[in-house]
Order: sequence, then C-alpha cells, then structure tokens
Amino acid sequence: MELTAPPGGSVVSGWLLTPAAFSLDGKSLGEREEKGSMALPEGAKVTAEIDLGPYLRAEKDFQIHYAAGLGDDQPVAVQVLEPAAGGLNFMDERSVPLADLAKYNVLLQTNRGDMLVEFWPDVAPNHVRNFLDLSYTNFYAGTTFHRVIPDFMIQGGDPTASGAGNGPRMLPAEFNAKKHERGVLSMARAGNPNSASCQFFIMRMAKTHLDGQYSAFGKLLRGYEVLDAIATTPTAGTTPIAPQTILKAVVIKARPPQ
Repeated sequence: MELTAPPGGSVVSGWLLTPAAFSLDGKSLGEREEKGSMALPEGAKVTAEIDLGPYLRAEKDFQIHYAAGLGDDQPVAVQVLEPAAGGLNFMDERSVPLADLAKYNVLLQTNRGDMLVEFWPDVAPNHVRNFLDLSYTNFYAGTTFHRVIPDFMIQGGDPTASGAGNGPRMLPAEFNAKKHERGVLSMARAGNPNSASCQFFIMRMAKTHLDGQYSAFGKLLRGYEVLDAIATTPTAGTTPIAPQTILKAVVIKARPPQ
C-alpha cells in the first residue's frame, strides 16, 4: 500500500500501517492502538507491505475497507474464487465430460494484473479442452504476451516468446459464428487452418475479418483494464519493451449465474 500526503502535509498514525487499518465486511481486523505517528510534508509518500492473508479465510465474497471512518474511500468488493480439484485430465472425456467444460474458468495472473476468462465449449470444445489442460498443467506459467497491437489484440502463450513456438498438440480448426469482438479469446495459427497449438490472442478491438477464420473459444469476464494496459505498453514494433508476463494460469470453478 502507499500513502501520499495531501497539500499542506499530514500526520500519519502508526496503526494506519497495520492490519488494524482494514475492516472486513465492516469488522476491523485489529485494535487501533497508538503506535506512534510520523509527520509527512506535502507530496511525501509512505509505502508498506501488510500481510492480510491470516485474516482472509473467506468462503464467500466480502468487502474490504481501508481506514473506514477517516476518509471518503469506499469498500472494495472481493470475489472468492475456488480452484479446480486436483487429478483432472482435461484432455480425457472420461475425466472431464464435454458437458462439464463450461463449469471452469481460467484466471490469467499477469505482471499487469488479473484477467478472468470464460469458455465456449459448445462451439470449440477441443480448443477449450486444450487451453484448460495447458493452464492446469502450468504450461503458460512464465510465458509472455510477445506481440501486442493497441488497436487490435494481445498475443501470448508461446513458450519460446518468438511467435514460432508450439505446445504438446496441434488442433483441428473449430471455426464458428462467434464474433471477434473486444475481450474475445481466440487461437493464433499459421497459414494451415489446423495449425493452432498453444498461442492465443485476446481482442482489444473488434476485427470482423477474423470471424470464421480463427477459432474463437472464450471471452474475458473481467480484467479489461489489464487487457488495455498490456495492449498499450511501449513496444519495439509489436514486441513489448518490458516483458508482459503470464505469472500463472489458474483453472477455477465457474460461478453459477447470479
């Protein structure tokens, strides 16, 4: 966390840099005990790392609030996600039947933030299986978005970061009627329609010329601000100057419609 002193400066109480400064669903995480204070001149910044892990044993969604009652900041809603069970084989119909594929999402954890993806197994079942399997087996961990075009898309998932890498399998095309609109997840390929493997792209802007020519298989549920941050990062040509990294792709259980 980071605190910045307002015009005229400020005095920061020590408890504001402890878990006691936070409340969970309106209940403080600790006593606001006097722990000294520090005077900050105008514009000065204080940064601190506060581990709230021991306090967040949540089994349902919650709201977290910082320094409730002292400012006009509003609580932040936090969604609790449940990881997929261990021992699954997404490439095996017996382990994960076709009807169950839509019961999973993937959380793409990147160095720019998180993106949550839902899937369309009704139109591209093999591409959904492949992406879930690669995510579940940590194939994507440490790969990058090696190609970004601000008014088009971000492309990643290549283990070589060269644009020429492949995964453990090649996929027959599953072209479908889904439109390549903002947030849509689709598979990159070479000239051969059946050459998709592990590289995927996420649309930042709609491009109709891709419709029916590439296998669209999902869409972002959230994380559009992360998509925009990656898409607009400085590049040399279409290659990001600073790595835009997928730290991990986590398969989670999809939440039922509210």
